[in-house]
Amino acid sequence: MILLLSLVFPYPVMADQTAADQTTAASVYTIHKTGDDKENFVIVIMGEGYTQEQQEQFLKDATAKAQGLLKWSPYKEYSDRINIYAVQTVSNETGVGVMYGESNPDTYFHVQAFGKSCYFTKDGEDKAKALRAELESRYLDTGAAVGTIHIICNTTANIGSSSNALFSFSANSNENAQGDVMTHEISHSIGRLGDEYDKKMQGENISDTSDPDKIKWHKMLGFRGIGITAAGTETVFAPSRVCMMRDLGNPFCEVCKMELARRLNNRDYVSRQASVYVCDPEITIPHTRTGTLDRDSDQYRIGEKNITKANGKDLEFRTVVQNIVDAKQHLKITFRIIGADNTVKYEKEETYTVPPHSNWYDPDAARESLSVTLPAVTGLVSGDRLEGKIIDEDTGKILADNQTAGQAWSTVTIRYMLQNEDGTETTVPDTAPTTVYVPKNSAYTLRSPDLYGYTCVGNSANQGEINITEDRQEITYYYRKNSEMPEIQTVPVRVTYDGKPHTFDIKQEDGVQIRYSLTENGSYTQTEMPFYTEAGQYKIYFKAEKASFIPTYGEAVLEIEKASTNMQLTAKTDTVKGAGTVELQLCRQGIPEDAGIKVTCDVSGITLEEKGMDHWMATLPNETKTYTFTACYNGNGNYTGSKADCQVRVTADHSQTGGGSGGSSGGSSGGSSGNVSPDSGTLPAPDHAKEEPGNVTPPSAEDTPVSVKNLNVKVKSAVKNNTVKVKNIAAVLKKEITKAEKEQGGRIKDLSVEITFDTGKAKNWKNLHLEMDKQAVNLLVKKNVKEWKVNGGNVNLTFDSKALKELKKEMNTAVVIKMKQTDKKNLSARAGKIIGKRPVYDFSVTGIKKKQSSVLKKGRIRVAVSYNASKKEKDKKIFAYKIDKYGAAVKILGSYYDSDTKTVNFVSRGFFTVAVGCEK
Repeated sequence: MILLLSLVFPYPVMADQTAADQTTAASVYTIHKTGDDKENFVIVIMGEGYTQEQQEQFLKDATAKAQGLLKWSPYKEYSDRINIYAVQTVSNETGVGVMYGESNPDTYFHVQAFGKSCYFTKDGEDKAKALRAELESRYLDTGAAVGTIHIICNTTANIGSSSNALFSFSANSNENAQGDVMTHEISHSIGRLGDEYDKKMQGENISDTSDPDKIKWHKMLGFRGIGITAAGTETVFAPSRVCMMRDLGNPFCEVCKMELARRLNNRDYVSRQASVYVCDPEITIPHTRTGTLDRDSDQYRIGEKNITKANGKDLEFRTVVQNIVDAKQHLKITFRIIGADNTVKYEKEETYTVPPHSNWYDPDAARESLSVTLPAVTGLVSGDRLEGKIIDEDTGKILADNQTAGQAWSTVTIRYMLQNEDGTETTVPDTAPTTVYVPKNSAYTLRSPDLYGYTCVGNSANQGEINITEDRQEITYYYRKNSEMPEIQTVPVRVTYDGKPHTFDIKQEDGVQIRYSLTENGSYTQTEMPFYTEAGQYKIYFKAEKASFIPTYGEAVLEIEKASTNMQLTAKTDTVKGAGTVELQLCRQGIPEDAGIKVTCDVSGITLEEKGMDHWMATLPNETKTYTFTACYNGNGNYTGSKADCQVRVTADHSQTGGGSGGSSGGSSGGSSGNVSPDSGTLPAPDHAKEEPGNVTPPSAEDTPVSVKNLNVKVKSAVKNNTVKVKNIAAVLKKEITKAEKEQGGRIKDLSVEITFDTGKAKNWKNLHLEMDKQAVNLLVKKNVKEWKVNGGNVNLTFDSKALKELKKEMNTAVVIKMKQTDKKNLSARAGKIIGKRPVYDFSVTGIKKKQSSVLKKGRIRVAVSYNASKKEKDKKIFAYKIDKYGAAVKILGSYYDSDTKTVNFVSRGFFTVAVGCEK
């Protein structure tokens, strides 16, 4: 089961770094595996300062410390939900370095100690992260992630620390022989817990207030010794004086246990979380919230041995629960006192709804203290029994009872055995027996975990669940070495709703039989893939089999997006003098004909009368006012909603009544996803598509400043593979601008600069790669250039002064402008119909250091895409479309076709893939 992680690091060899550091083979050893890596929390242990000859010792050290970790609660309770691996990283020399030391050993991660803390130096952290990436991509079960990494340093020095959630360190000191230091440090990383002896404000177990109503663990006060005590200073507080996070060798306090349990079920690392964590309940007589710190609480705790102590007092059965999932938990708490003759002396119950854990960073909002109190109990005698239960009302399962804290634990030893072809059995390579802790007289589920390169084919119990009745039990998982698996290819399918059936894209090699399941854990009984018509996200699970091959399991996805809609609402006249009626007309785009459209007015009391399909008449009074009419389509499961509005201005006429008339007036249009809005990187421009050919309104003065001087700068370029490549134009820019200023007799107030390219004999180039050196960008901004036009052949870009300043601010480096004609293979079916044989272009702006700008916060870019419309195409139907990441075509509002310049024009702040399309 060995996996060699071969990693090549592009770092120069340092003085104390040999070539052996550069290409490293690290084998992986399974210390503890009970289930799928995606379902369990994965801990990885790596060695530092262990030479090749010391690798066996590293495995012994790592195994001993891992076993020590699992003995402490709550790791003990979750021992079946944790997987632990050891990665054998080989150092050239033994030991660990000392920060600022004269000489340090040549170790794999270059860890150095400063005081008791450990730090990566040089490329050590990068190496550790690279190993993690290799584990996740090649070794762990599909979809799994490493939860944390612990580094064991091969030294007896008393060192140990946690850097962050990912990395922690310990050594082979005497106090870490059983893994106590590792347990403490790794709990910093997993639980984000603070040191309860320190003054740092960090973690759910440290507070800067002693106010019982405001402290982080206020819901746990008075429960199992939880109170308020000083931590590292008199102004920093902890919940307990007896805790692993204060002194090694002590159990974790209830606050730390709860937070560790929550983090071990972190949805980022664990796909099948426990739904709720329940603290071990207790029965107590009255006591204060803050006066029963640590073992002081023992004197108030009641069991069957001291039950008579409760006579004449209130008796409380209590626990604290932490919801772990984003769903409400319905719990019931019951409490009974039963006499020796089995008569019920006292009985009471309460129900609780625990809020969902919807905000991961606010666990207290999903935490509840559950209790039920029997007031002033009397007549209790020796032999009476106490019975308290915490019950999941939805399942009826008992989650905990008053005996949970003192329950007996059984150890289940798990062995991994390989069934050889000759009938013999041997231990699976690079594994060792491991131990799981299970409450005695409870059921234990055998989850049959696969190992890297081996498939689990059964277990010694020949069943999926066993009852643990003995103090010690053994289970053996049997394995078969994997042969080659059949090759299956899946491609995510993303289409837009079109009323037609769609299915998944799964391809297999010859001789492979595939069966399907609609649920993750269902039976693979279907032989045909299902088809879906309605919009939504669908997933199918499959099992692929071929003779003499190991079965392949996988899943495929299908996403049918809602069809985008749009509409335009126009008034026959937008100005009325005196009272009268105005006709409103709606133009649908993509909206079903039978879909209801609601039209409203922002002024109450205005009568709207529907006159046939998508026509309304509005009666307006003789009052000076502007009326806004809004049409709204709410959409449905297959179509997005959209809105449109228009305005009508009424001027009061006291000499007459009635409505006015006028020419056709435009309104606004909009769609929730059918068109590109200003928020998505484009800006609205005049809707020239609605004007008559030959009478096109030019862009507004805001977009086209009147320039005192239009400067055309021609730069030399190279053409290769239909691409014009231009670099470093600052010098020629400065020369031409200086020349123009001299001709004008001083600095030019409004300067427009157009860049064209001298391509020699190459005329039919399609693509542009323009590198604007930093000096060129700074020069354009310094000279307050009003417009900067890049003549890209098929796509022309015109940046205004604000856009230039924003580019300088965002990039602060050389700017690369790329315009490229691209293929249409990624277009969706619907987009393909809209675009047809018309061109598609990518245009982008990046920094020379690969920093990319997708949307400018300020400024505008006018875009003109060359296109010669055919006689069959109507100019009014030609628009620019943004192609999104799924290949869908989204119309850019305000885009229009100019038949004189033979260009499709729009205004934008963004950089994306754009195409020319035609509406039918």
